This record gives sequence, structure tokens and C-alpha cells, in this order.
Amino acid sequence: APAPRAKVLSRPVPMLHGPPRGDNGVDPSGASFVASTPNFESHLLLRPRAAEGSAATSSSTYAPPPAATTSRPLAGAASGGGAEDEDDEACARRLQREFDEEVAAKEAKERFSCPLCLETQRLDAAIELDCLHRMCRGCLAGYLEVKIREKRVASEELCCPMPGCGCEVTVPQIEGAMRGTPLWERFLASRVELWKPEDQQGDSLCECPTPSCQSAGFRFVAPAGQAEVQCPQCRVVFCPRCSCSHPGASCAEHAAARQREAPTDGDREFEELIRQQCWQRCPCCAAVCDRQHGCNFMTCYSDRCRGKKYFCYLCGVELTQLEHFTHFPSGLFENTCTNVDRRGGAAPPEGK
Repeated sequence: APAPRAKVLSRPVPMLHGPPRGDNGVDPSGASFVASTPNFESHLLLRPRAAEGSAATSSSTYAPPPAATTSRPLAGAASGGGAEDEDDEACARRLQREFDEEVAAKEAKERFSCPLCLETQRLDAAIELDCLHRMCRGCLAGYLEVKIREKRVASEELCCPMPGCGCEVTVPQIEGAMRGTPLWERFLASRVELWKPEDQQGDSLCECPTPSCQSAGFRFVAPAGQAEVQCPQCRVVFCPRCSCSHPGASCAEHAAARQREAPTDGDREFEELIRQQCWQRCPCCAAVCDRQHGCNFMTCYSDRCRGKKYFCYLCGVELTQLEHFTHFPSGLFENTCTNVDRRGGAAPPEGK
């Protein structure tokens, strides 16, 4: 009977490690194995198990591997393959360039330029105010720190730092930047000091003139229109408008009477110290100030002026913002103005 044809697997097998073979190189189970040579891949030759009762000569058959054939690409095919490789490389470079441009555009959208420090920052490090002005967290925190330390925390003072904006920095925005720091507590205390009852309520906020109550920041609300009020803390009676005690006289009459009185020894010594140190009084609130550095154009930050009044440190005359440069013909840092000349180190004239 003719021997059954062997079935060759289509997938090459790198190495074959089968069960032990007999003397004739054939597996007793009926599968023939052909060892691989350095020049040919191994192939597994399978033949079905011989039927019972068949001849012994058909129980095993050895099929040698096919002869090796060597193929060489044509010259045209070789050149065509090189052109395809070059096209693939150019396409890969183009795709990589497009990807890099897309990543760069995405990163550019995620960054912005801070108008205060002029540095490029990431969007996740920015704070956008209600006016849509955007700045980095560090610049906003520094700006708020200066305002809070100077107690300039009114709604019209704590505004957007961009010139000409004036949009208020809200309390939640301040809390987000300062919460957990001593500046947040100082901000709250300063806002409490600025609180005043509304005009519709008909009340007035009174501050006791005694040193103990002033040091403690004690204030109380009294009905408006009263000539005198009594402090509930120290029981001192005073005028709620000028914080002085002048029964039977108006505030203007009391102020004129005090100017006619002879100054005390303490007042004279203090005025002499002001003259020796070349200090200056604000012409609006009479607060004494000392210029440690900077120009001679002064801004008064007292509780009454709150940074809205300006004056000359040399002559003490009230100025406007337009006179920032015109009042000092020789320069802002020279000790001379249109009224006095203190470049020789002389003290200001009497009465200034």
C-alpha cells in the first residue's frame, strides 16, 4: 500500500525538542523529526499513525527537507525599496514635527505672562480677578501684604494693581491668598476698625479718648445727634464728634480756646524735637511724619488721610499729584523746592 503523504506545517519552528527518537531517527509515536542545519530552518513533519494491520514498511517514512534555494532581488526592486525607505523616513520626520508643534502650541496655551513680574508662568499658578486681569500668586500675595501691613484695606484701596482698573479684590480672593497667615488676622482686624454704621441706621461710631481704651481699640455705637456720650468701659463723658470734653461750647470754640492756651512743657519739648529732627506735619491731619528714604513728595497714610493727601516734606505745603515734579525744580531727591532751600542742612524756617 502506498505510504501516506506527510503534512508540513506552514510556520517555521526555530528549534525542536521532541521525545527520544529510535535508531532510525523516527519517533515511535509516528512523528518524524528533522534536525535543523545552519543553513535551513527546522520543519516538523507529521504523519498520521499507521493503521493497525498495515505493512511494517509503511509504519515510518523519512522525508528529507527541500533543497535550499537562494533568491536575489532585481536591481530595479532594490532601488525601489530604497526609495520607499526614504519616503517612510520623511513621513516619520513630518509626523514628529507636527507632533512637536502641537505640543508646543498646547503648552503655550497653558502659560501666560504676569504683568507685574513680567515672567512667563503656568496657568495653574495664576489668579484671575473679577476684572479678568491675571497675575501669578506670588505677585498678588506681595501686593496684598503691602496693603495689609499699611492697613489700607478699604474696598476702594484693595483694588486691582493694574493702572486705571480699580476693580475691588474680593474678600474670598484675599482669604485664598492669605488664610493661615498672620496677615489674614491683621486684615480682619483692620476691616473691623474701618467699620461704620450705615447712615440709615441713625447711629454714630464713637472712640473713647482715654489712653487705656485707645490702646485696646475699644469703640462703641451711640445714637446720632447727641451732644455728649459716656464710654461704657471707663465711664468718661466726651463729645462724639471731636472726642473731647467741652460742655456748653461747640467743637470750633473748644479748638480755638486750646490754641490760645499756653503750651505745656511736654508740648514745647515735642515741638523742639520736631524742629531738631526736621520732621514735618501733614497739613491736613497734623500727623507728624519722618522720611527715612525716598523723595520729598510725601503721601500721608494716617487714619484720616488714608493715602489720599500729599504734601512737601521740605515746606509742609499740601500738594496734588500733578505737582509731583513741578514743585521740585532741582529734582525730587534734592533738599530744595519752590518755597525753601535746605541743601545746606539747615532746619526749616519757624512756623513750618
